[in-house]
Amino acid sequence: MSVQANPFQRTTIMVMFAVSFTAFIALLYGLGMGDPLASGKNGDAHGASNSIVGYKALASLLEKTGVSVQYSRSPAGMDDEGLLILTPGPFTPTEEIDAVVQQRSYVGPTMIILPKWQVGKSEKLKKGWMLRGDLWGGDPGEEMLKDLADVSISVDDKARPGDLLVSAVGGSVKTPEHPVTIKGDFIRTIVRGPSKGALVAYLDDGGVYARLDRLDESHITDEDEIDEDFYPVVIVADADLLNNAGMADKSTARHAVALIKAASAASDGGVTFDLTFNGLGSATNLLTLAFKPPFLSATLCLITAALAAAWMVFNRFGPPIREKRSLDFGKAALVNNSAAFISRMQREYLVTDRYAEMIRAQSAEAVGISPLASEQEIHDKLDELGESEGNRFSALFHQLVRASKPQEIADGAAALYAWKKEFIG
Repeated sequence: MSVQANPFQRTTIMVMFAVSFTAFIALLYGLGMGDPLASGKNGDAHGASNSIVGYKALASLLEKTGVSVQYSRSPAGMDDEGLLILTPGPFTPTEEIDAVVQQRSYVGPTMIILPKWQVGKSEKLKKGWMLRGDLWGGDPGEEMLKDLADVSISVDDKARPGDLLVSAVGGSVKTPEHPVTIKGDFIRTIVRGPSKGALVAYLDDGGVYARLDRLDESHITDEDEIDEDFYPVVIVADADLLNNAGMADKSTARHAVALIKAASAASDGGVTFDLTFNGLGSATNLLTLAFKPPFLSATLCLITAALAAAWMVFNRFGPPIREKRSLDFGKAALVNNSAAFISRMQREYLVTDRYAEMIRAQSAEAVGISPLASEQEIHDKLDELGESEGNRFSALFHQLVRASKPQEIADGAAALYAWKKEFIG
């Protein structure tokens, strides 16, 4: 076997392997997660947005006050027992919102923040920042809530921004610019508007919500229809009470925290901002499951096994060895393969006579002995040529013929060949 020198340094190989292996795992993770890796800084009104209409400031404020905050990019987030905050866009189908509300009736509280402002992009602003445009008005909100309740939403342009409004959860809150109010037969006030309607309300669905009904008690009084296991559905008609623009005011931010805590008082979980209604959701696939519990443990075991196998390869004993061909080319290869076959079959003793006779015939021909001469005559003439290491030809000849063990045969053949090489050439 021949030894081949390694063209690369061991350290170089290990660095190349580490980089490529990490890149491969990152590729699999990226393919599996897909949209969940997409940035939420797209300027829309959702919990991960840092634009003027987003709610990133509210999420950060809640985290600083000890509230557990998470972002949901899949329908599985709808099953969380904590407060689920929905931030639907102006064209979200009403049946999708109704399905979530119905699903969560006995799961946990839900808050729906209606869209208020239209936004536009500008190259002069930072990534995720937007220019605030016109109001959406009441039509989008009325359309997306029509399966929940018959409501009317309007904009009060006569209200004076900064005036204090009465709230059931925070004492009072400042009037935002162009306040948006909601009213309806099954809408109960949490934050009363400056003239009519409510900026924040809850849906009167037969549940008992002591933290929310201080201003406007439920009209459902039949005890058979009251269900204490229901969770509230809070509707925020004016998004400025919770968005990033509103969080710039301390009193508005303080009221926002009080509202979140009051809405989630009946649950034990944290706060989840849903992102699926804002185009940031993703479907579950096999690669996604591979990087999530309980399958994450199996994935980590496979990665560890691959690293262990690679480490064993790097630490094997000695340099790599190139294996020889089982059947080489040429006459020498034929002789070597034949000898190896005879040795494996343990039939060396069958070739001693043939080999000794071949050496004798070649030697006799070389010195001119007649082929008609007898064996004794040939031996006598070859013995006259001299001794090799104290042995004449006839002695070496008979020694090889009588040999039976592999080592004896090898030694005898080598001695006879050495005599021929010395005196015949």
